[in-house]
This record gives sequence, C-alpha cells and structure tokens, in this order.
Amino acid sequence: MTQAKADGGRTDERAKVLFGLLVDDVDRRMNPNDDECWHCDGEGYVADCFDGFCVDAEGGCEECTRRCPECARYSYNRLKAIREEVIKSGDVDIAREWLRSVGRWSDDISTEQITQHLEDARAAISSSRSDQQ
Repeated sequence: MTQAKADGGRTDERAKVLFGLLVDDVDRRMNPNDDECWHCDGEGYVADCFDGFCVDAEGGCEECTRRCPECARYSYNRLKAIREEVIKSGDVDIAREWLRSVGRWSDDISTEQITQHLEDARAAISSSRSDQQ
C-alpha cells in the first residue's frame, strides 16, 4: 500500500513538472521577450476617460475602466495553446494536471475517459488543420 502511494506521488510530481514545462514553453513561444502588454503596460485594465468629464481623467475612473482587450486576447490564445500542447502530448497525467489547473478535475474522471478525450481532440485538431490548408 505504501509503495502504491509512493508511485502515485511520483506520477503526480512528474505530471506537475511536465505540465509546468509545457506552460513555460508556450509562454516563451508566445512572448519570447517577456514583454508587458503594449496597450495597458501589463496592468490588465485600460481607462478611456475624457478630460473634463471624469473625476480623474489622468488616472482613470471606475466608470471608464475596463479589461484590456489585448490582454484578454492574449489570455485566450495562451489557454488555447496550452490545451493544444496537452492534447499533442497524449499524456494522461499531464492532461489530468491541466484539468486541475482549469478547475475541471473530478475524481470521477477515469484514465480511459481522459485517453478517449485526448484521442478525439487530437483527431479534431488535425482535421481542422487539414481543412485550413
């Protein structure tokens, strides 16, 4: 019993490390210079205030502040790229770690279900890429 737990712990640790490396690889590929957002300087929000109409047009008021559209686009593309890399890996443990990271993990999900979803998603990605070409 102790051996099984030790092996499971190593598998979980392996998956965490590999998933972390996969995420780092995607981040480096998408933002190789580790630049801040050009639109909001990395703050995540922009304010479109008008001088004379807003209380603090220079710093931005609560009514005119919204989420930065460039950061939102980058975040979406990053999550999509991470998902695709997980699918390409075909590794059940990495997929399980990804499910945990996006808040979709449940102990009721079996290894067979993950394997089947990875295969289906891989086929869907390859067919969508062949349709684009």
